[in-house]
Amino acid sequence: MRKAMLLLAVFALVGSLWAADPSVGTWKLNVAKSKSAQSTQAAVKEETMVVREVGDEFEITQTGTRTDGSAISVKLTHPQKGGVTKSQSAPPEGQMSVVTVMGPGNRYLTTLQNGKQLSVLHIEASKDGKTLIHTTKGTNAQGKPTDQLLVWDKQ
Repeated sequence: MRKAMLLLAVFALVGSLWAADPSVGTWKLNVAKSKSAQSTQAAVKEETMVVREVGDEFEITQTGTRTDGSAISVKLTHPQKGGVTKSQSAPPEGQMSVVTVMGPGNRYLTTLQNGKQLSVLHIEASKDGKTLIHTTKGTNAQGKPTDQLLVWDKQ
């Protein structure tokens, strides 16, 4: 009986390790619940984000439209265990982003400019897996503090 219980416990643990990260899926920005920092860009009218597991990386694709009609198009990848992000477009000279994984559906993305921290984005999935919260704190191009809260609803 003990062996059967131990075997069941091992399978349960392994199964939980294989479970998909709760941030994986298609998300729609809830503009009404989100609070954006002042920016030189127009506010977001609508935006969709798709997070996929591709091999040992997460692939994040964001598409949408700003209130002035301009398009939003972002695609990046980062290792599932954390590390440097790779973007479809080259970041500004001297800029890089690093992901630190705290657990499934909970990670930080730190953006650096020439080794100096610009911002920290905390990404956290709700316990029920229906909401993804992005909280960003940092400085803008003029060196002034900025805050942003983005609320994403699972589709």
